[in-house]
Amino acid sequence: MAAEEWQQCANWLVRCKILPEDHRATLPDAEIFDLAQALRDGVLICHLLNNLKPGCVDVKDFSPRPQLSQFLCLKNIRTFLQTCKRVFGLRDADLFEPPDLFDVKDFRKVLMTLSHLSKTDIAQSRYSGFPPNHKTHRAPPLPVEDDDDEDIYGNLPRMALENDLDDNEEIYDKVYQDDDEEIYEDLCAKRHKRGSHPVTPSELPQPVTKLDHCVKEIHDTEKNYADALTMLVQHFIKPLRDQIPAADRDVIFAHIEKLLEIHKGLLVELQLACRQAFSTVAGSAGQIAEVFIKWKSKLLIYGDYCSNLPKAQEKIDEILKRNDSMIKAQIETCEKRANEGKFKLRDLLHVPMQRVLKYHLLLRELMRQTSKSSEDIRTLEGGLEAMMDLSLYVNEVKRDNETLLLISEIQNSIGDLQMPANTSLKDYGRLQKDGELKVRNHQDNKMKTRYIFLFDKVMLMCKSKGETYNYKEAIILATFKVDDSQLSKETQLKRGDKWNCPFIMVKKENKLAYTFYAKTEDMRLKWIDAIKLALENTQPPEHPNFVMHTFDKPTECYVCSKLLRGVFFQGYLCQEKKHGVHKECIGKERERGAGASVPPIPPRIVEPCKEPRKPSRVKALCDYIGQPAPGAGRNVLSFRKNILIDIINCTDPQWWKGKIENAEGWFPQHLVKEERLTRKDSYVDVQINENGRVTSPPRPHAHGGEGYVNIEDRGLTTYKWFVGNMQRDAAIDRLKGLQNGTFLIRVSENPGRRGELSLSIKYDNQVRHIRVERNAENYFFLADTNFFKSLPDLVEYYQQNSLKDSFPGVDTTLVYPFKTQVGGATGPGPRCLGYAIAVYDYAATATTQLSLCRGDRVAIFSKTGSDKGWWKGEHCSSHKVGYFPLAYVREEDEE
Repeated sequence: MAAEEWQQCANWLVRCKILPEDHRATLPDAEIFDLAQALRDGVLICHLLNNLKPGCVDVKDFSPRPQLSQFLCLKNIRTFLQTCKRVFGLRDADLFEPPDLFDVKDFRKVLMTLSHLSKTDIAQSRYSGFPPNHKTHRAPPLPVEDDDDEDIYGNLPRMALENDLDDNEEIYDKVYQDDDEEIYEDLCAKRHKRGSHPVTPSELPQPVTKLDHCVKEIHDTEKNYADALTMLVQHFIKPLRDQIPAADRDVIFAHIEKLLEIHKGLLVELQLACRQAFSTVAGSAGQIAEVFIKWKSKLLIYGDYCSNLPKAQEKIDEILKRNDSMIKAQIETCEKRANEGKFKLRDLLHVPMQRVLKYHLLLRELMRQTSKSSEDIRTLEGGLEAMMDLSLYVNEVKRDNETLLLISEIQNSIGDLQMPANTSLKDYGRLQKDGELKVRNHQDNKMKTRYIFLFDKVMLMCKSKGETYNYKEAIILATFKVDDSQLSKETQLKRGDKWNCPFIMVKKENKLAYTFYAKTEDMRLKWIDAIKLALENTQPPEHPNFVMHTFDKPTECYVCSKLLRGVFFQGYLCQEKKHGVHKECIGKERERGAGASVPPIPPRIVEPCKEPRKPSRVKALCDYIGQPAPGAGRNVLSFRKNILIDIINCTDPQWWKGKIENAEGWFPQHLVKEERLTRKDSYVDVQINENGRVTSPPRPHAHGGEGYVNIEDRGLTTYKWFVGNMQRDAAIDRLKGLQNGTFLIRVSENPGRRGELSLSIKYDNQVRHIRVERNAENYFFLADTNFFKSLPDLVEYYQQNSLKDSFPGVDTTLVYPFKTQVGGATGPGPRCLGYAIAVYDYAATATTQLSLCRGDRVAIFSKTGSDKGWWKGEHCSSHKVGYFPLAYVREEDEE
């Protein structure tokens, strides 16, 4: 019965267009937890209510992208429950409690609530409910649980502990479609539907080439946008000047007239540049890019427009709700005159945001259609960089405004929180993490459950009271450090307690300490990572002169000349020189060309390395992520401990240049040691005797009596390239979608070679298979010229030497171990959309983000955040999954 309940619920959500038809909860091998995971953050069930009765949940009352914050997820769930009672008439007895869904404590009760909801008159008027044999939402009691039901529901709380909340961004895009894009297309797009906003015919000739089409689209859409701004001024601002109070009018139409003035000037220069592009025989787009570079500083006004937009739309809603029929009628008259009533004023105000975020897309396409050998390429790159920088700045302003609202909600929910004078929670930085932990203060040794809000500068410990919290105490992070080296048996709770994964925070130069207990080891590590990142944000390692700072106006980074992002704590201020920089630019020298009047930095003169022998390869002694920075405009080479680095340049006694796979850059010399690979005792040269026969060394005693493959004894399962038993066809299927150079070693299951080893590698877009042989002396080899004591030694050799010496048709090294690639470790995994290369450094400021060094490679999982300036992917070296700014990378097909 339990299986039927959740499957019927999943099918109902598909009918309601909340879950896509191919969602994993609808697949034949789906489990109940797949459905629970999709609903746990409360987003989809709030969208469900708006689908059943449009507008019943105000978008201000729930967070459509809670970023895995427990505070926001619980807020979403409470909003759902309150709306079910207020709008749909459900009784208290029909409703589950928030932890029943978020912690999956009683998912059966969640299904019961959704069943009651599906049987309401409002829901039934649109979709048939579940289960199908009951017509009223006062459904009879659910059947008595049997043992199978207990198993299917009883394991869910444990599974919720072991699994993070899903990032459902792909689903959200399917269920929540803004009308903003449709409005933009109608007003500004090149092609218009009948009856839409009238468009002045283009002044450019008919396009012939793809480049001509790109130029014409830039020209025509900009002209249409200027017309749209004129419409707002002529049909709304002027007629309503005497109808709406000045204070309200200033909020609603803030910056519109200034935007029109700016875009009239931009359009004049853009028209000249576009005509020039058409008049040139080969087509020249360089002047178009120059226009955008020139006008970038004036377009920064979009940051202020973005910040004001929610206030403007709220003010319109407020005015329309007043009992003033004259003003309401006047606004409706303006809407009808402007666009025949097709779009409301509040929706039209979003068009400027849509436009400014299109510029980098238009220039990117212009670049794609321009020959790589064209003289315009460098100028186009500059224009694209300028508009991507502007786009990221505007998006981060929007995101920061949402963050400030969240911080305000948190502060208001802590009823007895007393802040210092002229201070609010936003002065303590961004929220990094929140959730429940058990805490023991070492002074009184009492154990208490606390809800933790972790900000960049402070950790608040509160007691949860349902929807509100009581403040208990706070830790100023700068005065504490994380210490898990002192953990002992006394630190552990009694066996079987679910809060049994501790870490300690110790006050510097004091005996005060707290022990925090998480429910799982994974949660413990994530809390530690979040605390360390918060400390790093406020106290940049080795750079105490740089402090996190809020800049009052748009500011460019002194080092890279890109805009500092957001509206608060956008970057760091050097206390000595008063320069503002990004986190990733701390400690670096100013880049060439940064600043209008700064001459290029001369090349650094260094003495030649006195060491007579240049090391060819080194091993990392520790992790390095770019701090300290190499300076002088040099790229950073980030690495993990024990990774091998090929040396390119060691002439500087302090900084060496190296290469890891496709990434090149500089790193401190003292962080590595030489790794000599020219001669290893595990690599054996063979000899050819006078009879032409190959001979190899005598059989070593260490291998005596071994079977052919003993996976456990050899520890092969720990290697990223070893997959155990796998058929040839399965290897082809797993490798064919991955990049060339990806390889695996498998235990063959083919009848003729069952139990023997094979190397499978993707090369030249085909999967090749090579036998891994062993001779009479138990040495591994691919070809009978090189023999190795162990399989890892064989792999390491061919990671540095091409297979072509033994197999002429396979000219490649072993480049990417299978399990390091997308889906390699756990099966199909997320779908890889392609790969991107970092073209700038980026330092993460939240645990959900990826840090990048120039040259890093990222597998792209999702582009659904493109409108906000972010993509989701997996770092190909660290294998961390997170978000990264798309303005800081280039897709490989663009290289």
